[in-house]
Amino acid sequence: MVEHKDVVLAVLGASAGLSGLLLVFLGLIVAAYGGLPGDTPAAVKTPFRRTAWVLLVAFGIGIACIVVASAWLFQLTGGNVLYVTTDVLFVAQLAGLTVGTIWTLKELLWD
Repeated sequence: MVEHKDVVLAVLGASAGLSGLLLVFLGLIVAAYGGLPGDTPAAVKTPFRRTAWVLLVAFGIGIACIVVASAWLFQLTGGNVLYVTTDVLFVAQLAGLTVGTIWTLKELLWD
């Protein structure tokens, strides 16, 4: 039987790593956006902004997962609510990473 503490520690580390990966994708979008000339129409800039928001939301979910996992580790009693919340946030972060990755690749590679 796997202990809850082992699961939370693994999710904490994985979530921190995935959050860093999301920042890499965000950096790609910011660099592409920054490379646009100043007179670029808003219609061209809008998809980059939208992609950046998707990535920021996924990053925020990852940070929330890290906070909740840390809270679970620091508490004195085993709280089931924090444990379940950690797991749900991690799954949401994985979904956000998947969507953000596809969205970033679509924005940067395909018309």
